[in-house]
Amino acid sequence: MEKRIDYRIYHFHWKDWGEYALKMVIKGIMICYLFYDSWKAVILLLPLGVIDYKSMKKQKLEKQQRVLTLQFKNMIEALATALSAGYSLEKGFLETRRDLKFIYPENAMIFSEINLILEGLKMNRPVEQLVKDFGERSGIDDIMNFSNVVMVAKKSGGNLVRIIQKTARSITDKIATEEEIETMITAKKYEEKVMMIMPYGIILYLRLTNGDFFQVLYHNLLGAVLMTIFLVVIYIADLWARRIMDIQV
Repeated sequence: MEKRIDYRIYHFHWKDWGEYALKMVIKGIMICYLFYDSWKAVILLLPLGVIDYKSMKKQKLEKQQRVLTLQFKNMIEALATALSAGYSLEKGFLETRRDLKFIYPENAMIFSEINLILEGLKMNRPVEQLVKDFGERSGIDDIMNFSNVVMVAKKSGGNLVRIIQKTARSITDKIATEEEIETMITAKKYEEKVMMIMPYGIILYLRLTNGDFFQVLYHNLLGAVLMTIFLVVIYIADLWARRIMDIQV
C-alpha cells in the first residue's frame, strides 16, 4: 500500500540536515571571526539558525512542488493520449504509468500517486475522489484545478478527452512561461548570491590586510552593536532580494 504524502509540508532528510549543519558551521566561523572576533558570538547562531532553517525548508518545499508539477504535466499528457486511444479514465491511469516508466525512475513522486489511484480503483472508489485527494495533498493549484475539472466532467458527462487535453495544454503553457521567467532571472539570482557574499569578503580582506582597522569594533559594546546592525542589514537585504525575485505565474 502506497503512503499518502502531504506535499504541502517538506520533511528534512539526513542529507538536508547535513547540508544545513555544514552551512551553519561555516556561517558560525565567519560571524565569530569577522564580526565579533570572539567565539562567544556563536550564541547569535540560535536566531539566525531558525531563520536559515525556515528559509532552507521553504526552498526545498518549492523545489519539491516544482518537480511534482513537471511530473504531473507529463502524467496528464500521457493520460490524454491514452484517452484519445479509446481507454476509459480508469484504464487510462494504468497506461499512463506504463508510459511514464520510460521517463522517470520507480521512486518518482508521480508513481506513488498513480499507484494510490490504481489501488483506490481496485477498491471501487470513484476516480474523481482519488484525483481530488491527490490535488488537496499536493497544494499545487494546477493539480487542484485538474481534480475539479475531472469531478465536474464525471458528473456532467462532458467530453472528458477534450477537457483533459485542454487542461494539459493550459498547464504546459503555464509551465513554459514559468521556465522562461526562471531563465530570465537566473543571472540576477547569481548576482544576488555574489552580492550577499561580498560584505563577508570585504571584511575578511580588511582583516587579513589591515587587521588594526577593525580592532576598534571588537571587544566593546558600541562595536558589537554596530556589527550586529550590519549583520541584520545583510540578512534583511538577502530576504528582500529573494522576495523580489519570487515571481508567481
